[in-house]
Amino acid sequence: MRYKILIAFLTIAIVFSTDIFARIIIPPIHGPIIKKISVFVPELSNVSAGGTDGKAREFINVIRNDLLNAGFFDVHDASGVSTDGSGNINFQAFFDAGAEALVKGEYQSSGDRINVAIRLFDVVQERELLGRSYEANSGRVREAAHRFANAVMKELTGIDGFFTSKIVFVSGTGQNRDLYIMDYDGHNAKRLTSHRSIILSPDCSSDGTKVVFNSDKVWSQDIYAITLSPRVEEKRITRGLKLEQSPAWSLDGRRIAYSVNGEIFVANADGTGAVNLTRHNAIDVSPTWSPDGRQIAFVSDRTGSPQIYIMNSNGSNVRRITSGGYNTDPSWSPNMSVNRISFVRVEGSEANIFTVNPDGSDSQKLTSGSRRNENPAWSPDGHYIAFGSNRDGAKNIYIMYLNGENQRSLTKGGGKSFPTWCR
Repeated sequence: MRYKILIAFLTIAIVFSTDIFARIIIPPIHGPIIKKISVFVPELSNVSAGGTDGKAREFINVIRNDLLNAGFFDVHDASGVSTDGSGNINFQAFFDAGAEALVKGEYQSSGDRINVAIRLFDVVQERELLGRSYEANSGRVREAAHRFANAVMKELTGIDGFFTSKIVFVSGTGQNRDLYIMDYDGHNAKRLTSHRSIILSPDCSSDGTKVVFNSDKVWSQDIYAITLSPRVEEKRITRGLKLEQSPAWSLDGRRIAYSVNGEIFVANADGTGAVNLTRHNAIDVSPTWSPDGRQIAFVSDRTGSPQIYIMNSNGSNVRRITSGGYNTDPSWSPNMSVNRISFVRVEGSEANIFTVNPDGSDSQKLTSGSRRNENPAWSPDGHYIAFGSNRDGAKNIYIMYLNGENQRSLTKGGGKSFPTWCR
């Protein structure tokens, strides 16, 4: 029997693969993922003497969590699947337990280091799909596991994995906030700034090496840039006695758009050559670039309540794409095949995340509830959205697939907001 994974596409078409696993060519926006891939991920086998190594358990747990965060997989630990004790894979036993794919590996550990050999199998066809070997110390085990999960994601769905990416976010409350960077799954958080001021709206460049943000460390609000690699360096790039906010990188990293006293400006990456694009008596804020750099979406109250507008990157051809309510915080997917704009709609005490086409059609609500879901930010591949939410009482960082499915918490403790996704 051959299993098929059915995915609803933008065109509402159902695409079949000649292999067991259907490749996701166009992401499902209008409908749910119809069937998830059942992946069994048992513990690694120890090929040397001794008990289970904590690094081996961490390696497998990271892979399981990554696949769960992707939203395309039903992940099982394979407990209860009988084996013959020979070390050979009993594909029939895994098939009978409902497995379509199997991740199986072994390891050897010596002191602080671990060597892992791990493979992905098609259970139905009883064949190996890919294999990898990793050597890592305790500080690099998670990275190695993320890399293998990336390979599994690509092999089974055709979509690049995002598991080695980073997320920069604001942590703190009131006038005591700073920027932090963490692995996409919330681990290994590190502080980037020591402003202890009102920091807002970080935005990571497409190559993942720089972050712009606004802070009132020196003046009411200025734009700052941090270089993340090869070492962390901070530079203030605006110095006017003005309110400068919500900076955003163009996809090529050569320009930034930002708000100055309620007007949208575009400048070079170092802050030079600033040009006013809007020149309107309304309040215009929160610019975000289209993937090709030819358009900018932004927020304006020029017709009353704040709405999302789009203009050409030279300021021409301004048009509104939302109506009704209070709409703010746009973020444009960097993936041209997705080409959706996420934004926040505020209704009373509630705030929820929507997406919409650049022409204003097909508005889709992704979150719901009586809490506030805000600050949407797209993953580098444009298929996932990170966001801030206080749905559990304290504000933390969450992720979801672009159609709103698989909303999962990344952080705990509260006081975390304004995520921006880096490679």
